[in-house]
This record gives sequence, structure tokens and C-alpha cells, in this order.
Amino acid sequence: MNTAGQSAELRAFHEFLASKLTNGAPELTPEEALDEWRRLNPNAEAEAQELAAIKEALDDVANGDYGMPFAQFDREFRARNLPAKP
Repeated sequence: MNTAGQSAELRAFHEFLASKLTNGAPELTPEEALDEWRRLNPNAEAEAQELAAIKEALDDVANGDYGMPFAQFDREFRARNLPAKP
């Protein structure tokens, strides 16, 4: 998204928040407000990327690639990302 598009999106989000505050909407946390904004204003580019990733995973399964068993992933992930126990 270009700078003009980002500015327009920020302005629209600002107006959305102002409307929520002005209209006495139930108290929302910042995270809840952002979640509602995203639900009401989906990002087409992000959705397209998510759909492409899902299609790729389904194609892999259709071709016999079932990925890595979770237990193996868990062991490898922990070995790479968690400090060793003393």
C-alpha cells in the first residue's frame, strides 16, 4: 500500500475510533477495537496471501507431502529456541 493509501486508512481508522467513543459504544480494549476494525475492513492483499498459502498446503497434501509430525516439530523447535535446562 502506498503512502496515500496508508494515510487514508489511518484517517478512516481514526474516524472509526472517534465514532465508537462518541456513540458511547461498550468499553472496548484497544485490541478489541482493532479486531473489530479488521473484521469490518478486511485487507484484500493479506486475504489473497492467506488463500495462496492454504492452496499451496492443500496441493502439498494432494501430492503426498503431509509435512512434519507435531512431536518432531516440537522437539526441533524447543532445541532451537529454548535454553537448555541446567
